[in-house]
Amino acid sequence: MMNILTEDEFNTNPTSPSNSEIIFEGKVVDKSIDGTYLELCIKRNNEYFVFMTDDIPDEDMLHIHLLDESFNLIDSVTIGGIYSTGTFENVSVQEPNHISFNFIGTNTWTVEALDKKQFCIPYLSSPKGSYRKNPFYQYFKLHGNPLPEI
Repeated sequence: MMNILTEDEFNTNPTSPSNSEIIFEGKVVDKSIDGTYLELCIKRNNEYFVFMTDDIPDEDMLHIHLLDESFNLIDSVTIGGIYSTGTFENVSVQEPNHISFNFIGTNTWTVEALDKKQFCIPYLSSPKGSYRKNPFYQYFKLHGNPLPEI
C-alpha cells in the first residue's frame, strides 16, 4: 500500500544550493538527498519515494529518490536537462506500485516500484531526458516518452 506523507511526517530543509537534509516526524535525520524543494513523499511498505526539485528557474530538474526505512539511498533518477524546466503536477497513485505525474511539457511520467533489484542497460533502460546515479541496476522503473520542447 502506498501512502502520501504530510509535511509533518516527512519534510526536507535545504542545506546547500543542491542538497537538503531529511526531517522525519519533526526530527532531523543525519541523511541528505539531492534537491532543495520537497514536492512529494510516498511511503510504500518500508521504503520512501521522495520527489525533489532544484528550485532553479529555467533549469529545474526533478530528482526521484527511493530510500530505505533508515533513509539510506537505494536508487535515484533525475529528469531534466540544460535549459529545460518543468512543473511537478497531476500526481496519481495507482496501487499497488505505480505513481504517475507530469513534469516538463505535457509528458506523463510513471514510476513503477519493483519488488527486487533489476539489472538495466545504461542509456537504453531509461527514457531520454533522465539519468541514474548507478546506471546498471534499478529498484524502480521510470516510464515516459518526452517530446522535444518547441
